[in-house]
Amino acid sequence: MAFLEIENLSFTYPNCAEKALDGVNISVSEGSLCLVVGKSGSGKSTLLRLLKKEIAPSGKISGKIKIVTDNIGFVSQNVESNIVTDTVSSELAFSLENKGVGREKAGLKIAETASYFNLNGIYNDKTDSLSGGTKQLLSLASVVISNPDMIIFDEPVSQLDPISAENFLNTVLKLNREQGITILISSHKIDKLLPVADKIIYLENGRADTFDKPQEFADFLLESSSNFKSVLPAYTQVLSGAPIDFITAKKQISDAQFAENHIDIIDDNEKALFAKNLCFAYKKGQKNVLFRLNFCAYKGKINAVVGANGSGKTTLLKILSGIYKPYSGKVKAHGKICYMPQNVKTMFLKDTVFEELDCDEVCLKQFGLEHLKYRNPFDLSGGEEQRLAIAKIVKTGADIILLDEPTKSVDAPFKAELAEMLKSLCRKGKTVVIVTHDLEFAGRYCDFASFLFDSDIIVSDERKRFFANLDVYTTVLSRLTNGRAICVDDIKGYNE
Repeated sequence: MAFLEIENLSFTYPNCAEKALDGVNISVSEGSLCLVVGKSGSGKSTLLRLLKKEIAPSGKISGKIKIVTDNIGFVSQNVESNIVTDTVSSELAFSLENKGVGREKAGLKIAETASYFNLNGIYNDKTDSLSGGTKQLLSLASVVISNPDMIIFDEPVSQLDPISAENFLNTVLKLNREQGITILISSHKIDKLLPVADKIIYLENGRADTFDKPQEFADFLLESSSNFKSVLPAYTQVLSGAPIDFITAKKQISDAQFAENHIDIIDDNEKALFAKNLCFAYKKGQKNVLFRLNFCAYKGKINAVVGANGSGKTTLLKILSGIYKPYSGKVKAHGKICYMPQNVKTMFLKDTVFEELDCDEVCLKQFGLEHLKYRNPFDLSGGEEQRLAIAKIVKTGADIILLDEPTKSVDAPFKAELAEMLKSLCRKGKTVVIVTHDLEFAGRYCDFASFLFDSDIIVSDERKRFFANLDVYTTVLSRLTNGRAICVDDIKGYNE
């Protein structure tokens, strides 16, 4: 008998004509690692939440879900919502207390778990002081402490910087391989997971295809006409034989031919927004989040800011937008500014997607939201939420658009659509500033990039020079080619 068996599962949300899931059949073996992929709105989050009854969505369901255990952990994409207490120690103790575990046994279990996840140094810290990467690791530790038989992850690294994301996924793999915990994980970032997955579950329009070998899945996408193939690692897309792991790609990259490298010229006089000597701390006497920071965004360009979780990127955007006031320094902007927060749910005030867009049919179609017209915004998938939020921002007509993690939880095809939308706005004279952990997106589509570290912008440069000069905090193709290629467009013959 399979560890998890799903038979002819269908699900429809309230007030929706279309099924979110339609006749899904899946079998999962105990101890396996299953990667769940698909476009935003394909049913990934719905499927995963239906597997844990405590968080299952409301709606009409048919078919069967058979799981040999009720001991299931869940880690969502929302880093903040995963944390329920105010200290690291109480967070680790929370689930044990709910299960009535005795103090002595609980103390030993907490010590063991804190050591395993290397949380000893922050054991007495407040959870609101932790970086996003540490919070997500703590949320995983809080699940593991209850000895789950299966852990479900819904886009767990969508809000993490590349280094934190890699560390988190390494821990997930370790739990699977060393403790035999069955893993189901959905992600739009599959470079790390694809080569090691035991099974790929591919959802499209609520229906599922399964692949027992990752290479079969990669070959299937590359041979199909689907634009979802862009979810594959860049080297899988451009190299012959479609290698799915970095080491194999490294051996083959010498056969690739590189496109001519054009460096964009930036006119230093075209500054739409600049900040000078910004200093900011959340409370008087606390450590500075930003100190003597200088930043500029060029008119008609996509300007990216990258850096680790907790480095101050979101704080910078909030200062640029006027939400926060620095205690020293100044900001000057040429035009109206509009800001999209990282938690886009805070932007939603109406009962339907259509109402959120002021009943604008054109905007609804432009952002691919027609089929969600009458859906409640809080019933959307993470990617669909991002689409709606970006649509609302664009509708403001602002001259300077500030976007905090705009590609969070969105699928690869929409990233390309989003890039074209942003470039179209830039061609009309708009200025875009994005804070992002998505180095692949920034490396392919931004015009200018800045690195925020230790309270200041330490380097700003034209896109290709910026990423070529980095060895770790850069795109996968830049690492593979030592900076000769930054994105798939830099490989000769791609899309020709």
